[in-house]
Amino acid sequence: MRKVAWSLAHQEFIISDHYYFSKLQKYAKESDIQIDEVDQIEKFSQYDTIIFNYPEIPFTEDEVDFIQELVESGKTVGIFGYYKNEDRIADTCNTLSKRFGIVFNGDIVTDNINNYEGDNLLIVTGDTYNLPDSINKVMLACTDTLLTTKPEVRPLVHGEETAESKQGKDILLFAEYVHPSGGKFIAGGTCVFWDNYSIDLYSNREFSLNILTR
Repeated sequence: MRKVAWSLAHQEFIISDHYYFSKLQKYAKESDIQIDEVDQIEKFSQYDTIIFNYPEIPFTEDEVDFIQELVESGKTVGIFGYYKNEDRIADTCNTLSKRFGIVFNGDIVTDNINNYEGDNLLIVTGDTYNLPDSINKVMLACTDTLLTTKPEVRPLVHGEETAESKQGKDILLFAEYVHPSGGKFIAGGTCVFWDNYSIDLYSNREFSLNILTR
């Protein structure tokens, strides 16, 4: 069984919110994934995967050091933001992600062609990398773009050629840092790709479960 710590230590969205995440909880259980809400960072070492979903409290240097140690020991850590730096989410995510060579740009991505139900903020893309073949298209709502600064970072999801950043950034939407130990640090421009609205669209369910078990 894969054990996942869903962080509450930095004022994240709680997975026990039935309205938003009941489907993710259900699908995880069906896939033999145990998800616990954890509000103490020192307990993260007891888990295989640690998730920060829309953290609103910046990370201290000591916390970043500890999380880096977890990745270097083979753990998977994921952090997921939102578009246009709402609540300074990009800045907060960057207090952790920059250590791993990933920067949240805090911008807005639109796609007037490849979108869901004609809404150009609901980005649909099949431009995926380093993911299972079963994940062929995902819907990423209200997403930020990412900048990479280290060679150990590889892309996971890129927007289609029709997608545009309001800041003129490259449309990299999900990426991961890979340590020689096998540990990974995953960053995503949106935190709602696996909520109840999105998770049954396209390959979002498979993508969500893959993030939890990489």
